[in-house]
Amino acid sequence: MIAPPNLSLLLIMACFWMVFFLVWRLLVKPLGVVLDERDTRIRTSKDTLDGVQERFASAVARCERELAAGASQASKERAALRAAGESARRARLDAAREQAQQRLSRLSAEIGEAAAGARSELRASAQALARELAERLVGRRLAR
Repeated sequence: MIAPPNLSLLLIMACFWMVFFLVWRLLVKPLGVVLDERDTRIRTSKDTLDGVQERFASAVARCERELAAGASQASKERAALRAAGESARRARLDAAREQAQQRLSRLSAEIGEAAAGARSELRASAQALARELAERLVGRRLAR
């Protein structure tokens, strides 16, 4: 007896391919699209990040150059101001020395005049004192 062929294998194969088609169409394909979009967004974000990092590095380098230039300019200005201050200090010091020298010259002249006056007065007084001493020693008035 010949038994009719078992069609259950064909039915199982048809169910497998139908489930495979449904899973492929409703799950795998949309998931692949989502993963592709995610990969595209990741690459775009990485490119954007690289561009931003390059701009940041160039901005930092530019700021450092400007800062170095500013420090150099400030150093030059500080040196110029220091030189001007030193020049002004020396000018004031020289003026004060000149005033002191003039005052010293005036005082020296005044002392010289006072000394000359004191010497002449001392000479006059010395003669008068010598005459008075001589008169007291002799005990009488001397002729002039």
